Amino acid sequence: APELGDLTESDPDDDFREMLEVDVYTLLYIEDNPANMKLVEQIIKRHPDIRLLTAIYGNAGIEIARESLPDVILLDINLPDISGFEVLSILQQDPALKHIPVIALSANAMPNDIKRGQKAGFFRYLTKPILVNEFMSALNKALLLAGQSQG
Repeated sequence: APELGDLTESDPDDDFREMLEVDVYTLLYIEDNPANMKLVEQIIKRHPDIRLLTAIYGNAGIEIARESLPDVILLDINLPDISGFEVLSILQQDPALKHIPVIALSANAMPNDIKRGQKAGFFRYLTKPILVNEFMSALNKALLLAGQSQG
């Protein structure tokens, strides 16, 4: 019969095997504000199943999206080169990218801005400062959707 010690110690190989089975999602964050970037990096660090890619410019973000086909895109509206709305519209016109849920993160928090964001086709339009619970809730819903579309 197994000794008591055997039951309490878990085999490190098992843990490793389980880690490998975790579905890794890729999140692309397009944002030029270092403080927001750092906050999202810290939030994502607690979720080993999410890989974070980042871009500071909209055009660079679009390139990364085409190369890595992320599961979810997090997008700042006020970028140094093109606006988040332009980025969204380019993504929506690309057959390989148009299914990806895009979450807007914006300092523009007026009701008109939020309405415009929803009309444009953002999966969610979140306003800054980032509220961790609201952010994670939107991200989890988007990942759920992404998981379904991967089939």
